[in-house]
Amino acid sequence: MTRLSIRLLLVLLALCLGACSPQSAEDVHRDYLARLARVLDAERPRVERDNPPRLPRSAELRQVIESPSVNLLDWWAFRECGLTPLLSERNTSLARVMPPAHHMDMDARIIQQLRHCNDTVDDEELLALSESLFELKMAQWPARYWNATAAGPELRLFWSPSTNPLRPGDEASYSPAIAAIERLTQLHDQVLSPEDWPGIRTLEPHYQALERGRLGGQLVQSLQVNVDYLQAANRMMAEAVERRALCPVSPQADLTAARNVMTLYFIGSVQPMMAAVNQRANLLLPAYARLIAVQDPTLQPLIAGHRDAVQGLHETALQATRQHVDYWQQLFAQCGREAVER
Repeated sequence: MTRLSIRLLLVLLALCLGACSPQSAEDVHRDYLARLARVLDAERPRVERDNPPRLPRSAELRQVIESPSVNLLDWWAFRECGLTPLLSERNTSLARVMPPAHHMDMDARIIQQLRHCNDTVDDEELLALSESLFELKMAQWPARYWNATAAGPELRLFWSPSTNPLRPGDEASYSPAIAAIERLTQLHDQVLSPEDWPGIRTLEPHYQALERGRLGGQLVQSLQVNVDYLQAANRMMAEAVERRALCPVSPQADLTAARNVMTLYFIGSVQPMMAAVNQRANLLLPAYARLIAVQDPTLQPLIAGHRDAVQGLHETALQATRQHVDYWQQLFAQCGREAVER
């Protein structure tokens, strides 16, 4: 085989691989938009890209929690009810740099042990200290829970839009991430039931599910792409309806090309892609809203803007889809036809 033949073979192989590689969400929209512009005899509209919602900065969400001090005599006295080992663990240098989830687990175990101390300690001074520490830890619990869940680094990574939209036809499953969010939501009240606290080893797989793939970020990127391209298409469609683009003179115009674009590229490509995104949003966004709803009422406003922005983006995508379908129906109705033949 000559060098020229080898080069030609490599070029053909590269072209084949490029043609066979799955399209991105923007590729699907661009292809549809170009075909739509041709069939409507319109100039392809400019797509105005917007930034998807992003969580507030970590420093704006994270709550500062002061650790109570226990003197050496009291620390030693707490051996009576088994609290001393936990206090020792809490005061190590490693504990000071633990991630928020580990801090939450530590405080949950201390709260449980303090409850046991309150029930078993006989010394009045030690009992008073135990009750005081218990009240303080319970007062701090909403902030500790907040730092490890709604404002935690795992959820921040999950929602990070610094990723790509979901790839059409290869959308990831959101079940593990949704299960993780629901599990974190349940923790809000479990600190009050000692036998129910799961422990950090049980929780770590859920946190890992949130960190894996940045699925929340992929979802908002997908919603934003759908909104931006559909709104551009709808502006073109509105102008086409105004000038009766499919039947400018006679209602007997040939609609084969228009019907093909609508059927093969909108219904056949764009709609299934958007339906997959919508299905995931319908499952994820209510779970996210429930996680925020169990947070302390004074903390919820710090993140409610992000929740509302993501929900609003989803609703905008649904509205743009409905509007686009309506424009197709109007264009065919102007020709005395139905958009979908029966």
